[in-house]
Amino acid sequence: MSIDLKSTATMIDELITTSMKCYAAQEPGNSRNLELAQTLNKRRNELIRALDERLGWEEETPTGKTY
Repeated sequence: MSIDLKSTATMIDELITTSMKCYAAQEPGNSRNLELAQTLNKRRNELIRALDERLGWEEETPTGKTY
């Protein structure tokens, strides 16, 4: 299903789930599946941008590392 067709609550749920999976894929000792982590991070960024647009936030949420 396209992001545009999902409810805001569904998008937030998917964002949380995707973020947790991405974190687990990058966890040391967990075979560090780089390809999976990159795919999940791409989806995470798509969801963040879609939520920013849906909620009318003028400035985009940072999707890169901020440290």
